Amino acid sequence: MNKLEVNQVGGFPLTTRILDELQKAYTIFNALGAIVGEITIISGCTVTGSNVSDGVVFINGEVLEFRGGLAQTKVRIVEEVENLTFQNGNANPVIKTRYATFGSGVGAVDWANFKRGFQTKDLVESLALKAEASIVTAISDAVALMYTKLNTIETGAQKQVRSDWNATTGVKAIDNKPDFSSPFLHKGVYPVGDVTSTDNIRTITFPDVGTNNYLVFAFPKVADSDWNRSNDTFLSWGNPTNTSFEVYLREISSNVQNINVGYVLIAL
Repeated sequence: MNKLEVNQVGGFPLTTRILDELQKAYTIFNALGAIVGEITIISGCTVTGSNVSDGVVFINGEVLEFRGGLAQTKVRIVEEVENLTFQNGNANPVIKTRYATFGSGVGAVDWANFKRGFQTKDLVESLALKAEASIVTAISDAVALMYTKLNTIETGAQKQVRSDWNATTGVKAIDNKPDFSSPFLHKGVYPVGDVTSTDNIRTITFPDVGTNNYLVFAFPKVADSDWNRSNDTFLSWGNPTNTSFEVYLREISSNVQNINVGYVLIAL
């Protein structure tokens, strides 16, 4: 930084050059504003309601007084020039006062873009509180995964709910339970009596079961006490429809039988 040795005897030559050197010496302080960066509040400029207090700002590489007032959207730089009368009688511009304030015009900047400078004495403490980018990324990915999984949970779901097979309503009820009360489409007993010929066809009918894709388990049952005669038969089945199937009977003797056919239908 430049320095003037003014404390000397013999008559110091206080000329306009010396004054210009003084001005150059303090102008270098503008560079300190770059520490906080462009469009920055260095001090003051406190917002209270709709008003902003006076302060100091850094704009376009220049440290400037800020004259506050009613907050507006734009801030401009004002330069006021004061003329002084010289010995020769001429009035020349000498004192130039520059400051920033609210207002629009050429070169105005948005008030919303001003940021308050960060105090360097707090820098070490603030950096100690910063997390490593890799850790932040890992946490972010984990949160995103949890959020995705949480979105699959239905509204109103409760944790650790134990299902109740007998419940028909509420969170414990089981949806779409299979009905084990009867695994059969239909069951019944058909009275045959005597198989009157070697080959005999009987059609067994029943209410519509909605399909012909089923298995028939059919068994001859002796209908009286003379089992020795009634067991001389065997059967098979075929031609299934929604409402009937056929039983094909054969006797292996000419004895008079008395049998019933018990059957169940099981869907395939």
